[in-house]
Amino acid sequence: MVRVSSEGKATNFNGNIMNMKEKYPDRTQNVYSYLWEREKCDRPSEGFHFENMQEVITEPIVRGSWGLDAGSGCGHDTHVMAKNNPAVKIVSMDISSGINSNLKLNQNLSNVYLVKGSVLSMPFKEGVFDFVYSYGVLHHTINPKNGLLEIERVLKNKSSVYLYLYEDHSENFVKYVAVGIINIVRGITIRIPSKILFALCTLLSPFVFIFFTVPSKILKWFRLTEEFSGKIPFNFGSSFFSLKGDLYDRFGAPIEHRFNQRDVIDMLKDCNFINTNITRLKATAGWVTWGCKKD
Repeated sequence: MVRVSSEGKATNFNGNIMNMKEKYPDRTQNVYSYLWEREKCDRPSEGFHFENMQEVITEPIVRGSWGLDAGSGCGHDTHVMAKNNPAVKIVSMDISSGINSNLKLNQNLSNVYLVKGSVLSMPFKEGVFDFVYSYGVLHHTINPKNGLLEIERVLKNKSSVYLYLYEDHSENFVKYVAVGIINIVRGITIRIPSKILFALCTLLSPFVFIFFTVPSKILKWFRLTEEFSGKIPFNFGSSFFSLKGDLYDRFGAPIEHRFNQRDVIDMLKDCNFINTNITRLKATAGWVTWGCKKD
């Protein structure tokens, strides 16, 4: 396994894979470094996002010899992929110091390799990966399309990308209005120091759970209101403080892009992907999309 230096330089673990180049925005790095330092990442989390993704994707995500988890956070999805597919080498890359928690979590898996870097400027040669998986990353970059072009660059021909992207909720009035309000508030909250913002989100989590999650779960019991229950924001909470990380992510991320369905399909097409598919996660909102790099 690769250890990562404090300067963000990745150790060369395979001369056929690595090609060092490194630039990433400090503000985004700092926000998510604080998040992963506070979240419990030292134990495997069953499924995490990966199983939710695989549930709605109609083909196996993990395949071939080399895969990339681009924007892996503290490494839960990497852990699931690598543990269940020991013959596949998984490169786990993140911009933040979550890479240190990733190291602790995956230190006993010999097929995991860690790299600290940005999806906008990845330290890999062209055409080396059999698949790229990226959950909730591109929409937090300055230019999501450039990030997807980087992913296309490091993929082998005819290999696939699997992405989760924020939805703009233009088809859901309730969530669309909620997102608009949150974006106004974000103009203030992104300026709050991470330590204070995380504490505020921790205090806010029980109230959001009571006023949003609980009603959603109740409405889901009845046939007439089941569909509406999925349109309520934060319907995915599991306990009073389960939403603190999501709230911090929502209010603390310096950059946030949202997409409608046409935006997603067009971006994949413009970045040289064919056979594109798009759907939503069953438990939460957001686009799950995948496609194959042209030969």
